[in-house]
Amino acid sequence: MKLVITLSVLCLSIFTQALPAAVDGDVAVAELQPAIVDRDASIPPDSGPTVPACWAALKCSFHQIEDMSLSTRLSYVRYMETRFVPLHAGNQFRAIEGVIEFFISKGLGGPGTWVSYVDAGIVEAIQRGGAIALGIGKSKGGNPGTALWADFLTKMKNKELKNRNDHDHAWSVSEQTATEYGKKTAESISMVGKATKQQLRWYQFTQLFRAIMRNRKTVIRTIRITFIFTNPGLAIAAEAFVDWLTDITDSTPTRVGSEIAWNLAALDLPLGAGSGSKLINDAKVLKALLPKLYKAYKDSKK
Repeated sequence: MKLVITLSVLCLSIFTQALPAAVDGDVAVAELQPAIVDRDASIPPDSGPTVPACWAALKCSFHQIEDMSLSTRLSYVRYMETRFVPLHAGNQFRAIEGVIEFFISKGLGGPGTWVSYVDAGIVEAIQRGGAIALGIGKSKGGNPGTALWADFLTKMKNKELKNRNDHDHAWSVSEQTATEYGKKTAESISMVGKATKQQLRWYQFTQLFRAIMRNRKTVIRTIRITFIFTNPGLAIAAEAFVDWLTDITDSTPTRVGSEIAWNLAALDLPLGAGSGSKLINDAKVLKALLPKLYKAYKDSKK
């Protein structure tokens, strides 16, 4: 609860400083509950050239995935999205694409590295969860994120996640759980190198992203209550920014956000732990990150 309050208050403070220029009529009023649009509805499953057997069956092992180059892994995620069209989820992992694209651009995530293991945990859980939701697999692979992704994708198939708050919460919890599994696996194997300080700081930024997604309802409600009568233009701009930042159907926010977070992570910013006085450290990180992300958001709209 403390984290929710901190996020809400901090977002308000940053929005007040960073968004005034956006209220001159250039931001359209968004729907209160933006729809999750399936932009891949026209892509038939299994299209394209022959793929590896474990891809076709959606049952690559953790180590098979971890052994893939990130370019191959990115292709696999995009392939899975074509398979998930019947689940109304053909565009639900573009945020994952954006992060992998960032890793590739920085030469990070080669097989056997901490980054590769963490990412493999995410991709494996999505894959196995998708197989379960499609009715072509049952194995969870020991990955606790599998069941959560299976539930998420099943609900997408049944159109039970039309509410943006419910959707974002389910997505972020699933991704968080799979990420932690990959991280725990990496840290349990002695031959896997330890994460660098910059990588750990970058990871902290991603934790804040997930926290905003999980608590979108509270953040948006606080924005509306605070500004809707005194400065409605600012409320609209701030809400549009939050929706862009947490739009998992677009690879741009996570790709650009990862780049900004990586550059900030090179600085000696303190790491928070989500409780007590260390929330102040999270606040410092978020305060450094959000204005830069808002500029990226504005640039993306030009």
